[in-house]
Amino acid sequence: MAENAPNLKAKHLYAVVRFDIPDRRRLERMVEYPDQYITVKELLPTQEEADREVERLNAVNAGKSCTYWSTITRFYPAGRALDAD
Repeated sequence: MAENAPNLKAKHLYAVVRFDIPDRRRLERMVEYPDQYITVKELLPTQEEADREVERLNAVNAGKSCTYWSTITRFYPAGRALDAD
């Protein structure tokens, strides 16, 4: 993974994401309504903490029809005005 460059307007956070794996009968529905199968569980301040939570959740939910992963995202404490740079 590339180094995360600092951003003066945004803070890097790490999202723990859950994907509910549909059975074959529901694959078409997943394409139509992907938001029903993907959930952001929580945001954490460090990649290490997010990775530990992902590992824990995948172990607890082993054998179930879901999987977890982490990904970087940005938080803009002051918001993002539509006309801002």
